[in-house]
Amino acid sequence: MNFSRIIYKNAIINKEDIPEKDDIVYLYYKNKFIAQALYVKGSPCIKILTLKKEDIDRDFFYRRIKRAIEYREKFLGFKNTYRMIYAEGDYLPCIVLDRYNNIGSMQISSKVMEKYAPVIYECVEELAGITTLYIQGAKKGDRIKPRILGDRNNVETIIEEGRGRFKVNVSGHKTGFFLDQRDNRIDIEKYVREGDRVLDVCCYTGGFAVHCGVMGAEVWGIDISKKALEVAEENMELNDIKDYHLIHGNAFDIMRELIEDGESFDIVILDPPSFTKTSKDVKNALRAYNTLNYLALKLCRRMLVTCSCSHHIDRETFKNTVVSSSLRAKREIKQIGGYRTQSPDHVITMANKNLEYLKCLFFAVEC
Repeated sequence: MNFSRIIYKNAIINKEDIPEKDDIVYLYYKNKFIAQALYVKGSPCIKILTLKKEDIDRDFFYRRIKRAIEYREKFLGFKNTYRMIYAEGDYLPCIVLDRYNNIGSMQISSKVMEKYAPVIYECVEELAGITTLYIQGAKKGDRIKPRILGDRNNVETIIEEGRGRFKVNVSGHKTGFFLDQRDNRIDIEKYVREGDRVLDVCCYTGGFAVHCGVMGAEVWGIDISKKALEVAEENMELNDIKDYHLIHGNAFDIMRELIEDGESFDIVILDPPSFTKTSKDVKNALRAYNTLNYLALKLCRRMLVTCSCSHHIDRETFKNTVVSSSLRAKREIKQIGGYRTQSPDHVITMANKNLEYLKCLFFAVEC
């Protein structure tokens, strides 16, 4: 065991003791108790819950959640909208909970942790004034039925981020709004000039596009989801952005069409979904990133913002892929600042590198 509080199953000596289904288990080494842990069938690792022989009850969750909230509000300075619980980052594995004002959206990836959902709701209601908690599985196959605890009619709210305002509906895709890009979206504002043309590829509900639009840019957004684009349009109107174009379809195909039509943009932003589900997908994913960045650079006049949210692709590999794209596109790029990652409410412990997944790079582009 190490500070990451993860034990890989191949380190278990008595494999006949491994349960047949998800469960909380006691771990021993040489007949000495070392921890209580969460076993999830199909997962390659067992995740430590506590190093003590203590009840996993309301008091346990209350203390963990209180600590998570205080870190974000008192230390980091977050207020009404942030990631409240980030799994192992807050020593609550298989739980991710985002806060949007008085609404919470929780993803659970274990049937064991799902049974504690009512207890978690009680805790966040008392500690943070959450009146609605939307619950869903983190991915397909989790066998967790979406449901709402608390006020079932309160699923939509408006949040503020930098100079932008966004409508969030927690019954939407994932957690309703991707909070991990918060700092990067706010930072883009300083690089936007009045009258710029900005292309936001895989724009979802218009996160980056809105921040550019409020700075006076003409914004274009591309996304494969019609539902997301409908919300993006609402966000444009919410921010009184008039000069926008939202395009539904495959990003690769549309970018090729824009190149053929002779279009160009001052800033191009790439924030695609993960191209990798497992390490076996990395080769194909890198090929997709290379093509996407190549197309972006063919359309780009001044600045490229490019992102990857894949756990299986590290910083240097991603950066090298972008450099390869620039050589292919015959565009010189200069990195602006250092590596950017997820907002700090998505806690990264130094012992668990898997908690850091988002890579974001800002580049100046010279044609």
